[in-house]
Amino acid sequence: MAEVDLERVAVILIGAMLAVAGVLFRPLWQSEWGPYVFIFLLWLSTSIACGWGGKGKPYSLSFGLVVGAGAAIVMLVTLFTNPYLAIGVGAGLVHIGFKSGFFDRRAEQLKSNQD
Repeated sequence: MAEVDLERVAVILIGAMLAVAGVLFRPLWQSEWGPYVFIFLLWLSTSIACGWGGKGKPYSLSFGLVVGAGAAIVMLVTLFTNPYLAIGVGAGLVHIGFKSGFFDRRAEQLKSNQD
């Protein structure tokens, strides 16, 4: 019998739950609070997903929070101004992350844990 990849099953289940939530809570998403709730959920899920290094690897709270905050800032700029300015803000944040070595430090942390 074939071995089941639990990570893929989890991703499929989470995607299905998000699709159902999008249909069931449609009045919420279309209300005044909808975009703010969406941005909060984006921040929360991105922070958790990016902070998790993988199976058996260290969790980095700071990396997850910074990447999640960057995604939330880009979405807020999109909401309050326009998408072109948000693309610029996102590109600027990524540039700062690479220039400061923020992404390199996390990559080294994950790589050193493999040894």
